[in-house]
Amino acid sequence: MTTGEKPAEQPDSAVSSDRWTRSDQERSTTLEEYETIFDTVEDAVLLLDVDRTADDRTYRYRRVNPAYETITGLTDTEIRGRTPAEIFSTETAAAVTERYDACVEQAATIDDETTLSLPAGERTLETKLTPTVENGTVEQLVGIVRDVTAQTRTERELTRSRDLLEKAEQLAAVGGWELDLRSNDLRWTDGTREIFEVDAGYDPTLSEALEFYHPANRDRIRSFVETCRDGGEPYDVVLRIITAAGNERWVHTVGEPVADGDEVVALRGAVRDVTARREREQELQLFQKAVEQAGHGIVITDREGTIEYVNPAYERDSGYSHTEAVGRNPRLVKSGKHDATFYETLWETICSGEVWEHELINRRKSGELYHVEQTIAPITDDNDAITHFVAIESDVTEQRLREQRLNVLNRILRHNIRNGVNVIQGNATRLRNLTDDERDEALTAIEEQAAELCKISDNAAAVRDLFQRDRHPDATCDVGAMLLGLATDFDDDYPDTDITVTAPDPVTAQADDRLETAIRTAVDNAITHTDRAVPEITVSATPVDGPDTGDWVDVSIADNGPGIPPQERPMVEREAETQLVHGTGLELWHIYWIAKSFGGEMRITDNDPRGSVVTLRVPAGTT
Repeated sequence: MTTGEKPAEQPDSAVSSDRWTRSDQERSTTLEEYETIFDTVEDAVLLLDVDRTADDRTYRYRRVNPAYETITGLTDTEIRGRTPAEIFSTETAAAVTERYDACVEQAATIDDETTLSLPAGERTLETKLTPTVENGTVEQLVGIVRDVTAQTRTERELTRSRDLLEKAEQLAAVGGWELDLRSNDLRWTDGTREIFEVDAGYDPTLSEALEFYHPANRDRIRSFVETCRDGGEPYDVVLRIITAAGNERWVHTVGEPVADGDEVVALRGAVRDVTARREREQELQLFQKAVEQAGHGIVITDREGTIEYVNPAYERDSGYSHTEAVGRNPRLVKSGKHDATFYETLWETICSGEVWEHELINRRKSGELYHVEQTIAPITDDNDAITHFVAIESDVTEQRLREQRLNVLNRILRHNIRNGVNVIQGNATRLRNLTDDERDEALTAIEEQAAELCKISDNAAAVRDLFQRDRHPDATCDVGAMLLGLATDFDDDYPDTDITVTAPDPVTAQADDRLETAIRTAVDNAITHTDRAVPEITVSATPVDGPDTGDWVDVSIADNGPGIPPQERPMVEREAETQLVHGTGLELWHIYWIAKSFGGEMRITDNDPRGSVVTLRVPAGTT
């Protein structure tokens, strides 16, 4: 009948009575069929009533089938109407009651396997319990039990056989031996004789066999054999031997007792030459030690770029420990200084099987920027398929700064000082034949050049001090408090200059007092080169953060002067001088080097409506 159909009208009562008579007959037949199944099914079946009192819950066996009687060793008469505590041992009763409780409390079918002590003996049983629920209450439990004792024993034997087979496979095509403890005869196979380099047919005594082992290992092998013989303990070790021909080898040797009842009557085992494997392991250990002690950072990733290993040098350079780095992508040191095309080229190169070499800027865990020369090479398997990548990198930050300093100071010596000396010499010569007015002009030029040379000398000394001084790794400063102190000093030092200092809420930077030196240098440089009657300078600090940049503090010095000379801005952007692109002094380089010493950077932008903005970006302080 489909949903929505009206039921057909019922026939008269006689027909209805006949229908119910047939139904009773069908039910009777079904019960007989169920009874037959209950009695003949191979699995044990049990029916339990759940009796409840105010304080307790009791289980009584209503009925069990013959298979259950066979498993337990108890008859239906001995079981029916009784509780587990009345028919089983205390331990077994507690175990089965615990499972019945779980089924009732969960009101759901449960499966488990347990070993019980029964009158028929110890049995391992798989039990499936299903509750019968009436009006929300579990009234009965139906259990299906299967004896898996033999199966479990078989599985244990199979497991042991698999273990022995695995060991046999590991020791395939190697030597075997057997020691009869009743006769003390030791027999070697041809494979064993070949390993120990003795004549065919040779069987040594036990003492002679033990003498083949290296003196450093002789006591160990003797102890293993004695423990195997007296305590029945097998052994599985790798030891050194010295063959009959005097060759030193490493062997993997195993031994186990052979029992006759409770008595160990023999020992048997196998031996395999593992010299080549041992040498490879030693080479691997040596290689690992070399990698661990290498001065270059080494990173190994899988094919997808997930880090699997970093060495201590990488931990030192990046600030990330082995635990912090492994499982992550190398982008954890990404600085944001390279665009997407840069990384696309990198991946295209190494995924094609080529080696990639480049200098790049990374960011330490502390936030500092650092320069590395990096080489990345693919690692392939026997089928030339790429499985891993290895990156070797060298922190060249200090090297770059030293090269910059040498180049800049060389330019100062060659260019600025030489030009200044030429001006002084030229004007000194002119003084011999000049009028009074012309003489004053020449003297003024000499004084100005001398002052400029003195300033260059002072700046060079400051640069020298900068590179001779190391920043403490935990050094921090409150930039807001620093600017408040500078505001008072600026009012005293530059009374004719309009200097505005914007001090933020307390913001901490990873820097020391050299940051103040850089700010003072930038302000003094702006005032020195201004073309305004009243220079206007703004000094401010702003916290900066972003997903690709990390946490920074920007300290900006903005002026309304003529701007940084065009030839000097490319110098800072390229971080290097050339014959055609170089500075006129040391001030900008001094500021730049201070920022770099903190792992930061310096930027130069245009001010609106005129002038320049020099920004020192340094890592924010960590909390």
